[in-house]
Amino acid sequence: MSSIRIEAFTFEYNELQDRIRLTGNLYTEGEEVSFWFTRRLALRLLNAAVELVKKTSPSIANLPAEHQGAMALFEHQSAQLESDNITETASNDSEGSQASASEAEPKILRRLDISCKDQSYQLSFFLSGSETAVAVSKLTYAQLHQLLSLIHRGALALDWGVETSLFASASGAPVTLQ
Repeated sequence: MSSIRIEAFTFEYNELQDRIRLTGNLYTEGEEVSFWFTRRLALRLLNAAVELVKKTSPSIANLPAEHQGAMALFEHQSAQLESDNITETASNDSEGSQASASEAEPKILRRLDISCKDQSYQLSFFLSGSETAVAVSKLTYAQLHQLLSLIHRGALALDWGVETSLFASASGAPVTLQ
């Protein structure tokens, strides 16, 4: 089975499911796919995002450590001014995911790998029991920030205990992944 190429993302924050729903290719010609981001995966991704951005942005990597957090926050805020194929919808229903415009049945995302080459990011989406990615997407630096921002907003909306600013911890103590 070949991986689905995701060209556009739609996010939905679902309080009843206590999950973030990411739908790929909802309003495009591509094959539609839908995933649930669990609290655990989203929090791990957001924590790792700080280090990923610091390591892959030339303007941040070349700065002294004490200025990297501020530059990461600046770049993140600047990227959010652009809007490229990433949208957000609200879920106000009592039936869970039934209000979504997506017809794809969401599957729980087990792993999301992000690789970077020349300021281009490839995202690979994995389900439980799958050793190969079921979907992939290529993003620019700005699009990656937009995606991270929407996951962060979902974590805030679902009250998952994240900082109000995604890069607030970048200026403080180093983040340790477990």
